[in-house]
Amino acid sequence: MKKIFSREVLIGGTGILAIVLIYFLINFFKGINLFNPENHYYIKFPDVCQLVNSSPVFINGYSVGNVRNIDYDYENPGNIIVTIEIDERMKVPSGSYAIITTHMLGGTDISLVLGNSEKILSPGDTLIGVPDKGIAAVAGEKIIPAFDNMMPKLDSILSNLNILLANPAINNTVNNVEILSEELKKTTAGINKLLANDVPAVTERMVKIEDDMLAVSGQLKQIDYVQLSKQLESSLKNIEQVTIALNSKEGTVGMLLNDSTLYRNLCNTCEQAESLLVNLREQPGRYVHFSLFGRKNK
Repeated sequence: MKKIFSREVLIGGTGILAIVLIYFLINFFKGINLFNPENHYYIKFPDVCQLVNSSPVFINGYSVGNVRNIDYDYENPGNIIVTIEIDERMKVPSGSYAIITTHMLGGTDISLVLGNSEKILSPGDTLIGVPDKGIAAVAGEKIIPAFDNMMPKLDSILSNLNILLANPAINNTVNNVEILSEELKKTTAGINKLLANDVPAVTERMVKIEDDMLAVSGQLKQIDYVQLSKQLESSLKNIEQVTIALNSKEGTVGMLLNDSTLYRNLCNTCEQAESLLVNLREQPGRYVHFSLFGRKNK
């Protein structure tokens, strides 16, 4: 009998120990530390945004507790009461409030924003909750509806694009572009040939011309421009003196150019000479006597 009782006690103790261990393990996986004393507070939310039990509670990004329970307030429809437990060392001032944050990759947590009041809330007091739907919710409420509104426009754009691509003018344009590309290739080849053959020859000629110009410039530098200028000035003075002499009535040349008497005498002489030649042609016998027998005409 004693042996049987000892076995039953052993089995019972083992079962109780297993239950306690399972309880601790369940709370451990929930993030609840049973050995750390905590205070509980209530938060009233109009929407919990899929918040679940054991969700973390943060203050300034630091985890200070967990969500222990979520209940619907049947006495005040439209409200949800969330029970949180935080470290008892954390003092919550009056005026603090809670924000539910929904993350892009999933998951929801609570962030406590502490107030500036010197009055400290007592455990069991109720805080005001503000749902912050986060980027994912904003995307679901604004971006996705906007994208839905854009879909008809995108369909219209794609339809117009298909019509445009089916237009034969597009193919003609593509063909023209290909032809233009071939012409550009030929032009480029011609330019490359020009650059390879003609341009060096032209450059060589330009260099030769430059050398000739440098040679001419060197010869011009050797000219004594002062002496040349003096010679030109002397020649101009001589020409000026000759011009003055020709314009004056002094001297033979000046008199020939300026006195009309010589001109009249020359004209008279020419007229008389012409009259003499005419008379000689008409009556040569007066001036020339020729006879084989020496007879003399009267």
